[in-house]
Amino acid sequence: MYLKRIEIQGFKSFADPVSIDFKEGVTCIIGPNGSGKSNISDAMRWVLGEQSARTLRGGKMEEVIFAGTENKRPKGMAEVTLVLDNGTGVLPIDYTEVAIKRRLFRSGESEYFINSNQCRLRDVRELIMDTGIGVDGYSFIGQGRVDKIVSDKPETRREVFEEAAGIIKYKGRKAEAQRKLESAEGNLNRMNDIILDIESRIDGLKIESEKAREYAGLSERYRESEINITLKNIENLQRKNAELKLQFDEAAAAIEDARSRRVAADTQLSFLRKRDEALELTGNDLRGRIAENVTRTANVKNEALLSDERRRGVERDKLRLAEETEGLKRKIAAEEERLKGLLAAKAVNDAGRFALDEELRAKTEAAEVRAEAARASAKGLEAKRDAAFEMS
Repeated sequence: MYLKRIEIQGFKSFADPVSIDFKEGVTCIIGPNGSGKSNISDAMRWVLGEQSARTLRGGKMEEVIFAGTENKRPKGMAEVTLVLDNGTGVLPIDYTEVAIKRRLFRSGESEYFINSNQCRLRDVRELIMDTGIGVDGYSFIGQGRVDKIVSDKPETRREVFEEAAGIIKYKGRKAEAQRKLESAEGNLNRMNDIILDIESRIDGLKIESEKAREYAGLSERYRESEINITLKNIENLQRKNAELKLQFDEAAAAIEDARSRRVAADTQLSFLRKRDEALELTGNDLRGRIAENVTRTANVKNEALLSDERRRGVERDKLRLAEETEGLKRKIAAEEERLKGLLAAKAVNDAGRFALDEELRAKTEAAEVRAEAARASAKGLEAKRDAAFEMS
């Protein structure tokens, strides 16, 4: 395995895309101070997962993104791709060429890729573990790093040797397995506590289970009884509704009969009024004739005083007129009696019509009350029927 190529874009001083190829053996990068040589090694550290901005000679991680110059605008993203030759199969992946890529945006969002497939930083570190190219391995030895390794603590030197020996991966796996075992042991302890708690509650749970089954049975019986009662109430309401409907029909027939009787009474009353008017005209005519006869009698008496010769004739006329007068008086008396009878009949008819009006009004009000009660009962029946269907 060896490094084939590094591609840099927007990282530190590399504003434009730059690709640097590496051949097998030793490759040297030379240049004057400030030309960006160290930025290449920083790019390699960064793409392999370096998280310390101070190690990359910065104050915060966003400073690795090209900040711009007088002639070039700042970039919004830094991207570095490291291409490794895996022909010998050192990396545990089924590719002969492995491209590790990292992106960083000014928003702070970071992305990692292995052969264009997005992944986690952990995946990148596990891939290069024990290969010596990790950020903490011996592949990046900067100026003064050798003296530091020689003079540092044995533990620090041991980490470098373990990386070179390829046992860091196994130590990491061992530590992870120990963490998992500790977590599993904690879970087992919690499970034992739960089991003990459940065992202590088994008797109580049995009693509660029996009570729950008994409650379920009683609830079902209560529900069936309630449904039966509701159905019985519905039947009673239907029967009562039929009775109310029959009463309503009878009341409607009575109202119609009362209306017919009222029309007949109005017709009879109109006839009696016309007859009363005719009798009134006849009485006026008779009174006029009586007055005329009285006048004629007075004239006859006056003529009798003036002429004796006409006395007999006048007497005869007087007798005849007296007879006619008596007849007219009897006729007037008969007509007056007849008029009194008609007035009495009229009074009776008026009283009957008033009684019919009162009876009609009372029956109408009673029918309206029964009809309103029938409608209310029908609405209640519908509501209870809907409730019964919802309960079933």
